[in-house]
Amino acid sequence: MSTDFKLTPHADYVHVALAPGYEIRPQGLTELMMALSDVCSRQGQRRVLIEGTVAARRMGTMDSFGAGALAGSMLTGMRIACCFYGYAPDDQSQFFKDVAQNRGVRVDFFHERDAALRWLGLSSQP
Repeated sequence: MSTDFKLTPHADYVHVALAPGYEIRPQGLTELMMALSDVCSRQGQRRVLIEGTVAARRMGTMDSFGAGALAGSMLTGMRIACCFYGYAPDDQSQFFKDVAQNRGVRVDFFHERDAALRWLGLSSQP
C-alpha cells in the first residue's frame, strides 16, 4: 500500500495522480496538502483534480476532522475534485467535506473524470 502521488500543474488546474494501491491515511493527506499548497501558490491555481484508485482508507472520525481543518488552513478558496476509482464515499467522507467547506475549501467526490472536471468548471482534458 502507498501514500505516494505525483502533482502536475496545468494551465487551469493541478492534477494529482495517486500511486497504485493508494491508501488514505492522515500522514499521507498532510503530505499531499502541503505539496498542493506549495504548488498551487506558486502556480496561482485554485482548482485541483485528485485522481486514482483508492485501495483503503485508514482514518477515524477525528482524523477526518483534522484533515478537513488542515485543508482549511492550507488550501482556503480552493476547489478539490476527488475522482477516486473503487471508492464509495460514506458519512465520514461527507464529514471531511463539511469540515473543509466550513473552512473555505470546496471538496467533492466523483467516480468519473469528466464529471469531476465539469464540477471544477473545466472541459474534458487529456
